[in-house]
Amino acid sequence: MLAKFLIEMPDADAQRLVRMLSDSMDGFRTYLTIYSAVKIGLFDALRNPKGVRELAEELNCDEEILYVFCEALKDLGFLCKSGDKYCNTKISEVFLRSDSFYSQTTFIENTFENLKLWLELPEILRRGRLKRKSSKFFAERAIHSLAQNSLLGEIQRTVEIVSSLPEFKKARRLLDLGGGHGLYAIAFTSVNMNLHADVFDLPHVVEKTKEYIRKFNAEDRVSVVAGDFFVDSLGKGYDIVFSSYNPGGKKAELIPKIYSCLNEGGVYINKQYFGDGRVTTLLELEWNLWTFDGIEKDKKLYTFKNDLNLDSYLSELEKIGFEVIDVVDLGDGDMMIVARR
Repeated sequence: MLAKFLIEMPDADAQRLVRMLSDSMDGFRTYLTIYSAVKIGLFDALRNPKGVRELAEELNCDEEILYVFCEALKDLGFLCKSGDKYCNTKISEVFLRSDSFYSQTTFIENTFENLKLWLELPEILRRGRLKRKSSKFFAERAIHSLAQNSLLGEIQRTVEIVSSLPEFKKARRLLDLGGGHGLYAIAFTSVNMNLHADVFDLPHVVEKTKEYIRKFNAEDRVSVVAGDFFVDSLGKGYDIVFSSYNPGGKKAELIPKIYSCLNEGGVYINKQYFGDGRVTTLLELEWNLWTFDGIEKDKKLYTFKNDLNLDSYLSELEKIGFEVIDVVDLGDGDMMIVARR
């Protein structure tokens, strides 16, 4: 009787499954090709055109496999070829060389850590979420990855919106709450030359913040404040409090502290992911594969325990005394709230 299955078609859509698996594998192959090229330093080596033999010697690679590898990168649009020599395309020069201002090499290496979570999914399903140390996660990995990725338009769009506010033009003191790398604070102070910014974050994080402040020669405009904003005072006398995707940005208990540290007429600008009804089950699954000490995550994407939704957060702001001036829809569930004390 089993023989009948050899001549009968399955009663489910086999091609849908085949296409899904094929597309997934192609994406996996593409990602690992880019990641591997970054990892071996290929794009850095191709600052100047080189043949595959010279490349293989410089990178200590097998020449035959490297040739096929470079041909694949050429087909993907990351390399071009003149004669027998390869060189970077524009996208590789700008984003994939480690010494480029807009380099995404750290971001790519960090996303590989997320990919490894998926490879451990069977064990995570059996044993529960992987646990990460928050100090190591933020200071050693996340801060540099977020800094690089923010350069692809996130900072530029944010500065454009914030700098158009009348309150920004008159501001003299800004608090970048949970500011991490400090690039927002550095950018804000470069637009308003009369502005001084404090970047408030955990002690092990602000040590990394100082590196970015030095890199941009912003020591006279930007300072760091080490602390835990859930526990410590935020200070007083600020004209602007800015928050971007920090874990306290949807919590009611922080709103009174933010209100108190602002001057009368001061502005609170909060950029957060609130979701917009999109189907994000795979991203939510990834969000649930790991946790870290210090703050408990919620199952919903990019949320933590006791986070408020957008309407509840706006209501809480008004209850404390804020006037909500604007809610800017940044797309993909991201919102920027502007509220005045």
